[in-house]
Amino acid sequence: MPGTAPGATARDHGDAVVATDHIRLPPAKAVTPRGHAESEDRRQPPAPLPTDTKEQRATAREVPAQKRPSVGGARTSAPLAPPAGQFSFEGLDQGSTGVRPPDPHGAVGPNHFVEVTNGRGIGVFNKSTGANVLTMSFANFFAYATALIFDPRVVYDKKWNRWVVVAESLPEPSNPSVQYLFIAVSTTSDPTGPYFRYKFDLPEGTDFFDYPQLGMDQDAVIITGNVFNASLTTYLRTRALGIAKADIYNGHSTTFPYFNLGAVGSVAPPIVEDNNASAFLLTASPSGALRLFRATGLGRSNASIAAPVNVPVPAYALPPDARQPGVPDRLDTLDARFQNASTQIGDELLNIHTIAADSRPTPKWYQINTGTNALTASGFVFESSDSDDFNPAVAGSPFGGTAANPIGRMFFTWSSTDAVGSGLHHAAVKGSGRFATDSTTVTGGVTFAQATGPYNPSSATVERWGDYSSVTIDPVPFGGCPVGQRAWLVNERHVSTSLWGSRIGRLGYC
Repeated sequence: MPGTAPGATARDHGDAVVATDHIRLPPAKAVTPRGHAESEDRRQPPAPLPTDTKEQRATAREVPAQKRPSVGGARTSAPLAPPAGQFSFEGLDQGSTGVRPPDPHGAVGPNHFVEVTNGRGIGVFNKSTGANVLTMSFANFFAYATALIFDPRVVYDKKWNRWVVVAESLPEPSNPSVQYLFIAVSTTSDPTGPYFRYKFDLPEGTDFFDYPQLGMDQDAVIITGNVFNASLTTYLRTRALGIAKADIYNGHSTTFPYFNLGAVGSVAPPIVEDNNASAFLLTASPSGALRLFRATGLGRSNASIAAPVNVPVPAYALPPDARQPGVPDRLDTLDARFQNASTQIGDELLNIHTIAADSRPTPKWYQINTGTNALTASGFVFESSDSDDFNPAVAGSPFGGTAANPIGRMFFTWSSTDAVGSGLHHAAVKGSGRFATDSTTVTGGVTFAQATGPYNPSSATVERWGDYSSVTIDPVPFGGCPVGQRAWLVNERHVSTSLWGSRIGRLGYC
């Protein structure tokens, strides 16, 4: 693998990552979503990703795991005053699509919450009432039904008042060398209005582009993704691209470099909350070090990405699967990758992943100083000493920040089960937060939804769950509550043994 060895002293970012291709997009045509078109093309396989075992995924969908430490850390707790749960409602559900896992993702804007999931597509909700004002399949939203569209992400750009939606398709059945990446950009802050819509074939031949992640800085929309061979048995490389906002926000044609980051594992792009000239991309491989890429000039003619440096962290183990009370079937906790975009404010970068702690799956967050390539702080997030906790997301806010630490608030969501002890419960949607001055360990949290029985939709002993969730800062004030004090989340829940759903919620300090 490129870069320094685990535990090496951090160094300045140096040699550039290679851009092996340049991709050109033609001008976009503005289209407007219409109606509650819920049907999805079901001629494709019912799951957007193969239902594999944890052992298979460790070798096939990620960088081969290093030897796992026997203990990934111990859970400790301290008093914490979390933000209050203020409002929640049902998000998109599986319906009749037959597609799982849902991979729910979402973002909040001035008046709406937009959710995207596998199968059901895009849903727009009035954030004051929770009413669903638009649901539309991706086949209709992107005007493409040849292959299943999946792995969606959505971000609201509060600087330019645009919604950005990204998803990918399976390779076309009649031509496996054709696999599309889709981008839609709203023309206003109204997510039910027109979008500029782009579709382009990824230059991977018959290799498979997977798990796109979505971020942005002041100039560019940033997308990363993992590439595997056609049979999904070998992880080959990770890609990154940055597309000029000035072009796609106006429906123009554009050209951008397609970077090869190497076989470094899943790479999370940032949401850059200021005008920093550099955007820092983060990966959690191998154990004992996080890797940090510095991208400069994305969306411009001089775009470059420097080779990664190591940020030393305590060694961690891949998380065990989450237990469910009363049944042997477990829920997939994924593989210690960063599942969502980072928050970048000033020189600080924030993200979270799931590792093993006290032999339980447990989210761990990291705040990294990108100037020194060192940890500023880190901590665990869990419900109780008995719980299994996983599928996390985190967002940082500058409210309450200082020159020394510009991230003044953090907001979290995650999934939790409890199969032992006195607090037994099935999968729950959790949320919480912390001030920069609080304990680094976040415990308890607000429960936004909780299942009454197990989730077991197939004959598998470990059921796919999430792949990701989302939490975003409300971009507008409410009454006397300023921006940065409230956040919105979406996470998977299940409504029956065989059907998934999702829950959208708001939490805040005022």
